[in-house]
Amino acid sequence: MTYILMLILCLLWGLSFLGTKVLLGFMEPVEILAVRWTLAFVFFSVLVLLRIVKVDYRGKPVRKILAAAALQPCLYSIMETWGVNLTTASETSIFIALVPMAVVMLNRIFLHRTVNRINAFAILLSFSGVLVCVAFSPLFSVGSRLSGYLILLGAVLSGAGYTVYSSTIGADFTPMEITYILTAAGSAFFNLLALAQGGCLEGYLLFFRDGRVMIALLYLGVGCSCVAYMIFNYALSRLRTEIVATVQTNLITVIGVAAGIILGGEPWGWYTAAGLAMTVTGICISALDGSRQEKQIAGRIQKKRRERVKF
Repeated sequence: MTYILMLILCLLWGLSFLGTKVLLGFMEPVEILAVRWTLAFVFFSVLVLLRIVKVDYRGKPVRKILAAAALQPCLYSIMETWGVNLTTASETSIFIALVPMAVVMLNRIFLHRTVNRINAFAILLSFSGVLVCVAFSPLFSVGSRLSGYLILLGAVLSGAGYTVYSSTIGADFTPMEITYILTAAGSAFFNLLALAQGGCLEGYLLFFRDGRVMIALLYLGVGCSCVAYMIFNYALSRLRTEIVATVQTNLITVIGVAAGIILGGEPWGWYTAAGLAMTVTGICISALDGSRQEKQIAGRIQKKRRERVKF
């Protein structure tokens, strides 16, 4: 069930560029982020008021979630937007595909976690598939400024940092409680940023004036910023962080490439088929290895329980 939810998550985030592409013709990037996260916060608040979703922060260290929110959506979204503006979409795809490797690195440094050879091979195979798919494309170019690469590297580290850090606060908060604070923090941060840049109200007026803008913003706000983050935080509470990062990042890349070919008319060739095959194979290996690890852990827990009962 967790992997099925992950597929839904990747479909939501993998197709989010369609909504963003529509909105960029009407609004500035910061205005899109402000309205998007405000819609997510309002939608989640309605669920809480109707008691469809239950949250309880009494006696809990809420500052831990605020620290996670500073990494994502706040820092990550800003760096990704600036990075895309200074580089190309193909270069951005390669950098974002580095997130699983960054997760493994941060796990090793801060949490002293090890990664087995099978999972390491799966991560490298998935990234290599993305590299083949993008680097051999006729649209690929490496002529952007160094500052763009550094900013994208910052986006990779902030995204990986959120993945690792959020997995450590799962014992104190439910996925719903984490997501609710993220939507509130995202709404406050991007609205303040939009106001600082001299505009914010126009984005909200466009939401009610234009049907296309409304549909795109609802998709990004409710689907990608609310439902998707619920699934993401739930997956982090159930699976190892490097498995979640590998499946999520690379499957989103696969969906984005496929959508670009089918809906956007982008060129494709042998490099596309080979790259996607490598990426999907790596994802499958990682998922199967993760499932095997979870079963082993569950088996050890049950064995200890039986031994305690017998004693």
